[in-house]
Amino acid sequence: MRQYQRGREEQAAPKPFAFVPLPERVNRNRPTGHDKYHSNHISGQIRGTIQALSPIHIGSGIIDIGDDVELIKTAVKTGGNIVLPGSSLKGAVRSVVEAISGSCVSKVSSQVRRAVPKGFAECRQKDNLCVACRMFGAMGFQGNISIQDAPKTTGDIKTEHVPELYAPGRGQRRMRDVPGRKFYKHGEVATGSTPVEACQEDSTFSLVLQVDNLTQSEWGLLFTALGHHPQHSFKLKIGGAKPVCFGSIDIQIDEIQVQEQTRSRYLNWDVAQDAVKAGDDMATWIQMCIAAAETDSLIQQDLLSQLAEILKYPNDRNCPTGLY
Repeated sequence: MRQYQRGREEQAAPKPFAFVPLPERVNRNRPTGHDKYHSNHISGQIRGTIQALSPIHIGSGIIDIGDDVELIKTAVKTGGNIVLPGSSLKGAVRSVVEAISGSCVSKVSSQVRRAVPKGFAECRQKDNLCVACRMFGAMGFQGNISIQDAPKTTGDIKTEHVPELYAPGRGQRRMRDVPGRKFYKHGEVATGSTPVEACQEDSTFSLVLQVDNLTQSEWGLLFTALGHHPQHSFKLKIGGAKPVCFGSIDIQIDEIQVQEQTRSRYLNWDVAQDAVKAGDDMATWIQMCIAAAETDSLIQQDLLSQLAEILKYPNDRNCPTGLY
């Protein structure tokens, strides 16, 4: 396929993304809710470390002047320190949960919304939600997972130059069918002329993820979406310039605090300390949760295997520097 730009013929590069097909149907049920804790549900907190596998840029929307009097797109900061916004992390994890389960097609443009198959539209009834909307929230319903902003703990900040990127789909005909959920692949970072402020490869960030009142199976679906399935591991992508291989991250789980959900926790003056899982004990519990998710069919294996192939890391492919 050949593209034309400014009267010059240019060969289009291979697409830097691929699609995970939609499931056969969306499975909807009543959410757990927030009115009470259930003894057969689990609440807790995941603490971990996010490592940058390639430069990361999450734009603040502010243009600033760099050290060499160059206008650069700055990154999101809190108190002068770069952070990975919790909303960005939550969106990245949710997109994987949606892709590997019987979930709806949510948060899409109006053009795509018109092409979504019947029955796959975004959940609107708060008492009848797909698993992704139950876990992460939907219109009128607060989800059971929250992720804090992840501050940078180590690593350098540098001005990187990326190829000029354009909004997808301009000038194309109206979409007739949704081909699936789009995910950008990992690869060798491309360079260009647009300056952006970015955290460098091997930078680390502190992750705190709160889980409230979910079943063991839903915990297993979450662990799988974080890239910890024993047979289908992968790395997530976050932030801007994903087509040119920015934003590859590895999420390492350091410890899990599991809260006791019994009457005694709320009726006794002295509250028992939360159980802390780490090391081999934590790894075993993660795999138990994933096995429960597979037993309860929350994870669709065919979709998971296709996603893991798209997001496999490392990947020595060259990311496009121009049209694709």
